[in-house]
Amino acid sequence: MFQVSNVTKSKAVNLITLKCPLPPRYVKMYNSMQKVFNAKLITGTVVPTTHLKMNLGTAMSYLNLFPKILCNPKPSIADINALVSVRYNIRKKLVVDYRTPFSYELSWLGHGHLASFARSVETYIKEVGLVLAVNEPMAKYCADFGAKQIQIVPNYPLKTFKSTINAEKWKSIYGLTQEEKIVLFSGGVRLRAIYGLDLLLESWRKVEASCSSCTLVILGDDSLDIIRSSSKTLGLRKILLTGRIPMTDVANWINCADVCVAPRTPGFSDLFYNDKDSNKISEYASFRKPIVATSYAPSDQYLLVSPTAESFSEGILKGLDGIIRLSTPHYWEDNEPMLLQSLDKFWFA
Repeated sequence: MFQVSNVTKSKAVNLITLKCPLPPRYVKMYNSMQKVFNAKLITGTVVPTTHLKMNLGTAMSYLNLFPKILCNPKPSIADINALVSVRYNIRKKLVVDYRTPFSYELSWLGHGHLASFARSVETYIKEVGLVLAVNEPMAKYCADFGAKQIQIVPNYPLKTFKSTINAEKWKSIYGLTQEEKIVLFSGGVRLRAIYGLDLLLESWRKVEASCSSCTLVILGDDSLDIIRSSSKTLGLRKILLTGRIPMTDVANWINCADVCVAPRTPGFSDLFYNDKDSNKISEYASFRKPIVATSYAPSDQYLLVSPTAESFSEGILKGLDGIIRLSTPHYWEDNEPMLLQSLDKFWFA
């Protein structure tokens, strides 16, 4: 097995990403690289950018990224969003991390011109020496573009992703009885457009009709007004909205959940998404929770149901009845030696 002690930190490399603050994947990747390389982090801006939303801040991120790269012409990893700014650097042994089907998502969200631009950027993949893909479907997508060498690096949580308060105490903090069944949705950005918010709420109305001691907990601060309004319209009674919370609290909620859910909006392409790319699904799995998913690719980590309120609610009720197979934990550290060995071989062999 590859040992980090085999590599000296005199090997200088870059990790380049458009987004700031860093997505969890790049926090993990940067910390891993720091163990064996002299890694420099290069971001497009110090102002947060919104995923898949082209605004002035995002445009400025691209502009700010380019001169920083010019000043640091070292072997680099770049996320797919930043590829347009680093294409010149391909001769410097560029690695591209492909963790989301950029052009597909933009097209789904109605950004036709941006989707076409993203598609043209993705064609650069064939000129890249090494592509890191988050799962097998995205690896195949890159191969179809002509990628020469592909390494799959799943988006798993760190082994340190643990709860800090036991389930009984955590429930009492939020005024929940110990008998209350918790169905957890970890939330995300663009809940209606991508993460099936309307489907989730309609499904929950059916769950409430069959389970009087169940509460749906939705983490995060996206679409709170929409959730409250829709809940009132649908007559929902048992929904708890946490707002934005730290990752330690996310772990505490998963720890006390009885069922975890992962919906995507019906019609959104399910070809590319599974437990290896999804932060929320792999975080649920790290606590061995039963997971109900829809509009994802098949996986043995969750019960996959049709994207209808009837099927999704039935899946949730099966989970509450304890008849869904539990998920299996996987961690970032499981793949870290493989990642570092692949990078070292590509850059410095």
